[in-house]
Amino acid sequence: MNKTMSLLPRMAVNNIRKNGSVYFPYIGASVFALFTHFVFGLIMKNDIIWKLPKGVYAVMLIQIGYVLLSLIMLPFLYYINSFLIKRRKRELGLYSILGLEKKHIGIMMFWESLFLYCVVAVGAIVLGLLFSRLIFLLLLNLAKMSVDVTYTVSPGAIIQTLIFYAVVMGLNLMVNLIQVGKSNPVELMSDSRRGEKEPKRIGFWSVAGLAAMTLGYKMAIGAQLDSRVFIDFFLAVFLVVLGTYFLFTSGSIAALRLFKKKKGFYYRSENFITVSGMLYRMKKSAASLSNICVFSTMVIITVVCTVSVYLGMNSILTSGFSRGYELCFIGEKKTDRAVLKQEVQATAAGHGLALEDEIDYTYIAANAYQVENVLQVEGKPYDNAGWKKLYLMTLDEYNRLEKVSETLQPDEVLFFSSGPDFSYESVSFEETEYAVKEELTKSRFAKKYINNTMNAKYLVVLANQEELSRVSEIYHVDADTQESYYYGFWVDRMEETSIDEGIFAQDLDDTIDSFSAEIGQYAQRLTGYAAYRDRRESMENEEAMYGGLLFIGIFFGSIFLVCLLIIMYYKQITEGFEDQKNFDIMQNVGMGDEEIRSTIRKQIRMVFGLPLIGALCHTAVGMQMVYILLGAIGFFETSLLIACTLGGCLVFALVYSICYKRTSMAYYRIVRKME
Repeated sequence: MNKTMSLLPRMAVNNIRKNGSVYFPYIGASVFALFTHFVFGLIMKNDIIWKLPKGVYAVMLIQIGYVLLSLIMLPFLYYINSFLIKRRKRELGLYSILGLEKKHIGIMMFWESLFLYCVVAVGAIVLGLLFSRLIFLLLLNLAKMSVDVTYTVSPGAIIQTLIFYAVVMGLNLMVNLIQVGKSNPVELMSDSRRGEKEPKRIGFWSVAGLAAMTLGYKMAIGAQLDSRVFIDFFLAVFLVVLGTYFLFTSGSIAALRLFKKKKGFYYRSENFITVSGMLYRMKKSAASLSNICVFSTMVIITVVCTVSVYLGMNSILTSGFSRGYELCFIGEKKTDRAVLKQEVQATAAGHGLALEDEIDYTYIAANAYQVENVLQVEGKPYDNAGWKKLYLMTLDEYNRLEKVSETLQPDEVLFFSSGPDFSYESVSFEETEYAVKEELTKSRFAKKYINNTMNAKYLVVLANQEELSRVSEIYHVDADTQESYYYGFWVDRMEETSIDEGIFAQDLDDTIDSFSAEIGQYAQRLTGYAAYRDRRESMENEEAMYGGLLFIGIFFGSIFLVCLLIIMYYKQITEGFEDQKNFDIMQNVGMGDEEIRSTIRKQIRMVFGLPLIGALCHTAVGMQMVYILLGAIGFFETSLLIACTLGGCLVFALVYSICYKRTSMAYYRIVRKME
């Protein structure tokens, strides 16, 4: 007994070495998964990132990514373990036939898991310690934060990573022991050749898959940016994933059976073998193909979204600003507009700067809930798309702002929406109705984005002060004491100035920072001060957040790609072992070697082409909903998103083809062993 027990660890090591074609990719995938988990933990537990300016944005995204990564890696490592144990069952059955008891097989499997745990844990932690600082600096660079920092390694991150992988290995070992323990040697010998179970009621599940896919696509195409958009998004994703699984596992078999029933098509030499072979392959590996399709879609959408948002960051921030610098006051009548503007202009000149594209206006601000053409006082509290920011302005103020000479009757208004068109001939403020004389398509007040349904502003121009007071009272706003004043402008260097030439030696950013700080301090001392917004300061915060988002996107895109590559590799190995026997059968029925190879190559290309086609279709439809979701953060660059989507799909198709070519080498090596 003691001799047997001492032999088991050596057998475990030999088993890993002899089954290198299935174990080494498993080790590589596990090291990569644990490496990314460890790096996220190191960054999240590094105290220095909390002390950096704007570091809270990056930490928030890292924390979200850390949780999502754990949720993704746990089922993925379990999934690739299922490939591994399937290839090992024949060997374990042989051990059992040769007299090795199941408890000894269980102990041997424990040693295998322990050796794998040590190799993977050491490899991941060593790689993490070597590259984590570089990755940390990449995060800081993308987030536009200071990189002159001292990076420290937290022991807590190491412990947390070791515990996480211990849970993964413990779960996989328990599942493997249960599968081996409840099977007799004959079942173990045959399980390695058994494919995925063919589903029952193929017709029903095919229809269900098509219905789920259609409904998911319909929800994605018809999505609107309202309070239900996130619920609809997750529901659409769920339906598409469910539909993908059903269509690959049942729909593909149903379609091939339909081809098989068409005797004029099926009983042709070029179609007979292809359809029969495809039917055999889809029965055995449809679930794997659906996973490849889903992971492919995740890679494309993750990369496209993060790159689009990062490249469109300037546009996102601009959508929330009318001008680069904005001053707001409440109780405008207490604010001397002329003195304020003179002071700002003088301060700018003192810094060698000139004000450009200045605008200022008075208005009444209110919140209104829209139901068709009625702007109500009360509404659903969490319906963000239903609530509108209402800006009421007199005709005189509007004409001065736009430098025009419009006229209005007391019962008429001019209407401008910074989002979708209002598109009604009249507007009602509760029960008070006005005719919309003209719906404006542009205004200096704000830039119009037709897809901005979540944060749209409504500018309503009324005939005179009396009408303004009348409408503002409906929203419980006193026009005499709560009138607001807005003053916005851009700044640039003065082309000619009498200021000392030494000022031009200063960095422009430092000059503008100094000017902005001085204006902010001055404005705060004025009566009625409400807010001062510097677009550049806001952009720094946005860069930290979206830079962190790009970092997460790069990591998750890489993770999904590796997951995809590993599934493809194991899929090719499975196909290779199966086709060793198929070569013999096809040769025995009279087919030549070249004809056999050509047929199998054609089938393999078709099998791996289906997930790519499915992923591209999912992406094309899903981008409509993605565009709607990005609108919630102010992204409205349609052309940029289309360009990134097309580029992402082309690059992914190229990478997918390369991955297929590389993994197919393992397939052909296995198949050629029979020659």
